[in-house]
Amino acid sequence: MHDTASADLHIHTTYSDGKFTPEQILRYAAKRGIQTVAFTDHDNANGYRAGLPIAQRLGIELIPAIEFTCHWPHCDIPIEDDDTDVLGYFINVEHPAFLAFEQTAFQDVCERMTELCERLTQLGYPMTLQEVLAENPHYPGGLHLAHAFQRKGYVSEWQEVVQILHRAKDHLRSATFSIYQAIELVHQIGGIAILAHPTTLTGQHNRFRPEHLAMLVEMGLDGLELYHPRVDASARRYLSDIARQFKLLVSGGTDQHGWKDGLRRLGKEPITPDMVAALRARHAARQYQKGE
Repeated sequence: MHDTASADLHIHTTYSDGKFTPEQILRYAAKRGIQTVAFTDHDNANGYRAGLPIAQRLGIELIPAIEFTCHWPHCDIPIEDDDTDVLGYFINVEHPAFLAFEQTAFQDVCERMTELCERLTQLGYPMTLQEVLAENPHYPGGLHLAHAFQRKGYVSEWQEVVQILHRAKDHLRSATFSIYQAIELVHQIGGIAILAHPTTLTGQHNRFRPEHLAMLVEMGLDGLELYHPRVDASARRYLSDIARQFKLLVSGGTDQHGWKDGLRRLGKEPITPDMVAALRARHAARQYQKGE
């Protein structure tokens, strides 16, 4: 186990599928000496908005960030999960294009959840979007569906819930937003685009080849998330070589949700000040090029 790092750039709050509020996370980070934090909630930056005044009082740098839920069109990687995630850092959360995205993304996730609830109902487990939103009105995600499922007493064991939901999700449509649109939007709103946890796309890191990354680099991808609980040492070495080949930035974080082990993992990935500085420098250079 690593000692606590000075930064954690991948954290989820109650504004998507995390267990803890921005304030709870920030106060814990302050006690642990974590100086830089990014709330990467799915498809919205409301955790950042809620947490910013608290972070300022605690003397913590809170980077405006997001994790986009996307699909990757025309990709021949055998992606295990239909969704692909892109992290955006140093984004302008009040940019009109971003505000429009947040509205559209919430509508999209609600539509997907409605379809999933209809499938569960057909399988003999009546469920509605409203019941999922009752678990979390900010974001009706898979975890909240699972909690609603258990609350209704359909099954008692978590593994049974997972199996039933996996069956219901078979061939469910992917997120409307594409990975290319995500990269483009991140740049439009002044941010840095990072491909989240690359190994989770394929299950095996060696299926992710340079030619796949070349497609994203051509679209403007800035970096890879190489420090993540699901990126082991061998995968990190393999992907680091590819990142160097394309002169990409490196990022990381614990992907902290807090449901299993509270906040104990916060800051446990070795994110260095140099990594954060490199992201900040790329952001500053891009702003300078835009004349902002």
